[in-house]
Amino acid sequence: MMKKILITLISAALLISLCACGGETAAPSAASPSGAQSGAAAGSAQELPADAAAHEQLMAEVRQYVETARQQGDAGYSLVEEYLLGMAQAEISSLRQCADTTLWLRGEGANLAEVIGSAPYGSWDAIVGAGPGSDAPFYFEGLLFTFQGKDSEAQACYDKAAKNPQHKERDFYYLRNLSIEELYKVKEDAAALENEIWQSFTPRTKLLAERTGAEFLPEFHLTMADSCKDCPTDALQYAVNALLVNPFSSTLYSAAAVYAMDAYDVEQAVEFINEGLFMFPEDGTLNYVAALLCVSAEDNAQAKEFLKAAEAANDPDLKEQIDALYEQIGGK
Repeated sequence: MMKKILITLISAALLISLCACGGETAAPSAASPSGAQSGAAAGSAQELPADAAAHEQLMAEVRQYVETARQQGDAGYSLVEEYLLGMAQAEISSLRQCADTTLWLRGEGANLAEVIGSAPYGSWDAIVGAGPGSDAPFYFEGLLFTFQGKDSEAQACYDKAAKNPQHKERDFYYLRNLSIEELYKVKEDAAALENEIWQSFTPRTKLLAERTGAEFLPEFHLTMADSCKDCPTDALQYAVNALLVNPFSSTLYSAAAVYAMDAYDVEQAVEFINEGLFMFPEDGTLNYVAALLCVSAEDNAQAKEFLKAAEAANDPDLKEQIDALYEQIGGK
């Protein structure tokens, strides 16, 4: 029980200190992407602030994400590590993509692809796929629409960013007024950090359809998983996305394990159950699914141990399933 309480506290601390969790925030206007902070309407001249260094603050936050991610991995929470690295990747890739596109809009390169070059995540879809829990891709995409005077498209992006519980107040409007040399400096610094993360992290999250803005919701991915049960591989991908959007939910660990079993991916099923039980050792559903895995491996003795733990959770919704599984393996 003490371990479960500790994990809950760790999860809460991470979400508050690193992800700026909170209730739904009012969306900024398209004409002023960070609300009153930007101090100028889209298309108007704006003096470069003396402290125009929000990109440096973002990069410092990304480094903190990475440091905390590694600490969580060392402590045995590999999926929390993946979640944090995905958030870091989405943040820094969004900044670099914004700098690249701004350079292109200012006349650099024959086309956008030339300016982006060999960046590991060279599109907004790819960035959201790497870190679906982040609001950064939608904010920075909206900012680029603002730079072009496309207010309705910008507002749609800002609205999507604001619905994300990880939404942060951001003020990057000054990027529009940086010199070409200053923009290249932002691009190069962001690209260096982006590549540093990319070289040691391959995200398991992936988009299987066009972005909707709901990718930060585990429920969205689980609904999609349920809708494509005829394709177990796709269903598993959505379940993995759901888990890596919120690796602090026992329900998502057990759901991902079940979808992995349906896809005959025993390795991932075992991983999800092991880490889920490490975080939530008394959870009834996790113990029941662990018993199912043991039965599939013909280890009935171990299955009975997990079933005892599942029974101890006193979950009335599981009783019938537990009894059925006991009967299947010859009783208690």
